This record gives sequence, C-alpha cells and structure tokens, in this order.
Amino acid sequence: MKTVQDYMNDPRIVNDPEMMSAPETIREIHAIRLKHQDETRDMTPEQRRAYVHAGAMAAYAEAGITPRRVNLAGQGKIRPMVTA
Repeated sequence: MKTVQDYMNDPRIVNDPEMMSAPETIREIHAIRLKHQDETRDMTPEQRRAYVHAGAMAAYAEAGITPRRVNLAGQGKIRPMVTA
C-alpha cells in the first residue's frame, strides 16, 4: 500500500505546475485525497462505509477516545430553534 509520501511524488502532483507551486500543506492534502480515492475506488458502498468506520475507530483508539453512541430513533422530527 502506498504511503502519503509516495503520493507526494505521484505524477498527478509532480506533473501539475500549479500544484507544485502550491504550499506544501496543499500538496499533502491533495496526496491524501488521491490515496483515499485510489484505496476506495472499487469498493461497494457497504465496503466503503466499513473502511471509513474502521479508520475513524483507529483514530479514536490512537487518541484514547471511546466514542459514545446515541439512538435517536422514534423521537420525531428535529425542529430548528427559533431566535428572536
């Protein structure tokens, strides 16, 4: 599996003069997007959901966070708060 650094040297970034003149942070964000697109290109929606969920859970675990889940089923519509 290619790393973000591998994508930083990808021809789609290196051969784009505008991208190469952009700040390093912008190139890194673009490399991350390319990596994500390449990794999830041939996935079904269910596989993509599982992939993203697993990544989020790994990030939570790395940060020491235990996510809490709330079930809002059956509570009706959410109504916007009106401000005066």
